[in-house]
Parts: sequence; C-alpha cells; structure tokens
Amino acid sequence: MSLKAENLSVGHGPCAVVTQVTFELQPGQALCLLGPNGSGKSTLLKTLLGILPPLQGELQVDGEAFDNLRGNALARQLAYVPQHKDDPFAFACEDVVLMARSHQWRGLGGALLGPRMADREAAHAALARLGIAGLAKRAFNQLSGGQQQLVLMARALCQNSRYILLDEPTASLDFANAALVMNQLEQLLVDGEHAVLWTSHDPQQALHLQAQVMLLHKGSVLAQGAASEVIQAHNLSLLYNLPIDVVQTASGPWIRATTPDRPGPSSCT
Repeated sequence: MSLKAENLSVGHGPCAVVTQVTFELQPGQALCLLGPNGSGKSTLLKTLLGILPPLQGELQVDGEAFDNLRGNALARQLAYVPQHKDDPFAFACEDVVLMARSHQWRGLGGALLGPRMADREAAHAALARLGIAGLAKRAFNQLSGGQQQLVLMARALCQNSRYILLDEPTASLDFANAALVMNQLEQLLVDGEHAVLWTSHDPQQALHLQAQVMLLHKGSVLAQGAASEVIQAHNLSLLYNLPIDVVQTASGPWIRATTPDRPGPSSCT
C-alpha cells in the first residue's frame, strides 16, 4: 500500500512547473514539501489530488493508476485539508465533518440518500479523536483559526481515507494552535494507518515529525530524503537564497536565518 509518483511532471497546460518528481509514501510515513513561494508546491499538491492532470509520469494509489480512480473512488483514498479560511455559511462543525462522507450517500441510479447513522457516528468519533467533540454544535465560521483547522482535519479523518494531504496546515495560526495541529499530525502517524503529505514554509516541522522531505527549487527537486539528512545549512541557504544555519542543540537541530555582515555607520571627524 502506497501513494506513489514516478518521474512526474506537473504544471498548468503545456507549461511544466516541477519535473521528475519521484516518491513512495506508505502508511505511517510523512512527506513534507518545502520550497519558496512559486516553487510548485501547490501545483504538485493539486496534481496529487487529481485536480490537475499530470503532464508526464505516473501516479498510483495502492497499485492502482490515477487514471482509473475518479470521483468517489479517489475520495475513498485521498483526503484533503486546505488552509483554514473564513466561511460565510454558519454550518455546524459536525455537519462540516459529516460532509466528508457524502461520496458514500449514493444509492441505486445515483440517487442521493443522505447520511446514515454510521456516518454520524464516524463524524462524532473523528471530532472526539481530535479532542474537539465539544465543538460539534458550534458554527464553523465562529471558531478560531486553530479550531477550524482541527475541524478540517476531523473531516479528513471522517472521510476514512488512508492518505491525508494538507496545504500549509499551520499558515496564519498562532504558536499555540500551530503546535496543536502538528501534535495531531504526529498522532495520525503513530497509529500506522495513515500517511501524511503536507506543504510548509517551516523546515522545523519536518524535523519534528521525522518526516521525509522534498525540497523544490526552480522547477526541480533540489534534494530528497530523511529530514535529518536533507535539512542542512547549504540546502536551505540555496533553497531560500538566504544564509541559514542549522545549529545542533540538546533538544535537536535548530534552524536560524543569519544576516550577512554589514559595515557599521561611518563616523564623522
């Protein structure tokens, strides 16, 4: 069982944004896509979700080609957690989570049957697993950003998909909520039933989860492998065009950007 890409090229129309992407992600593993703005992280993520067609190469889920998986079949395999954003509709959180099961509500002839008791139980179980069962009746658009992100993660769990893909899950979150989201991702990996792939601007997250890392730079893969091997000063400095140090501390590697030496102000004589 794996989510697998081989010699994958992605882009918009005939224009390739990233080429020669190869990886294999199995349950219990995590892959972090790192790169500056415009490096192709979102384009690659949309291709893995089936939103954009690949320009070249192969995509497989559990040995099945993406071409054979569409709509409900793909939803059973892949779940997506977007960046949290304001929603003008005051859906209850339990309903937001329940929507993840809509691909299972079709009956004979494609008739929409609506949620079953088992679907509602799965939604409540997902909320409880993330410690937010108390939010079930709350309006989604009245929650904090961190709470919304956890609800969207619960929706992905309720979808009962093996592979969970997240787009910058801690973007715009404060320190406490970002830590809460990352801790929940860590718990998803412990059970060995899920694989996690996410985009980020924070290399420290990949180190925290001991993830595999793919560095995207100028249309290609700059480096790929275990976070402890790939997240090095020379790789990050090239990736972000900024002097970066990776300092070893008692609690693990610590990443910091450094400022080039600048001459001090001239003195008047």
